[in-house]
Amino acid sequence: MTDLLPPHDDIDLALEDLGAARGAAEIHGLLTGLACAGSTLPEAKLRALLTDELEVDLDEDTWRELRDLDRLLRRQLLDDDLGFELLLPDDDLPLAERVTAMAEWCDGFLGGFGTGSAGRNEQDFSEDVRHLLTTIGEFSRAEVGEDVVDEDGERDFMELVEYLRIAALSIFLEVVKPRDGGPAPATPVH
Repeated sequence: MTDLLPPHDDIDLALEDLGAARGAAEIHGLLTGLACAGSTLPEAKLRALLTDELEVDLDEDTWRELRDLDRLLRRQLLDDDLGFELLLPDDDLPLAERVTAMAEWCDGFLGGFGTGSAGRNEQDFSEDVRHLLTTIGEFSRAEVGEDVVDEDGERDFMELVEYLRIAALSIFLEVVKPRDGGPAPATPVH
């Protein structure tokens, strides 16, 4: 079993304090998309990418937090117990805010996957991977009215999050880990 993710709010507040253009869910999605594309960046390039995405200079504490988040999510993706989780707000926030964060996670994932798979064509991926990416794109447009708080809405949200969790794991396993179980070569990003 892998370590648990840090609280969403801790990372989100650190990014907000810096005036970052993106929140914790979207950055976690971006880092997950990079990992699922098989991209491993040297620390300097990862920091530069995050600085560009966040549109702020990262202080050392926030940089360390994001670097550790990247390492942790990669361990989670490799976890035989399927311990990968999405970094989303706690369940005590209104459903509309959590759905917005989930949609932002999807945007980040697609951006990270696109960056990490630069130079490859759509046909380089299986039909299953392409379908999952399309579905993640559809989820990136999800929204819910402020007055939706019923049990059905909560259940539907949890099912969408679980779908995304399994989709990310499936993409990672197909794109990064070849059929023989050994690691696939990492795709460098320039």
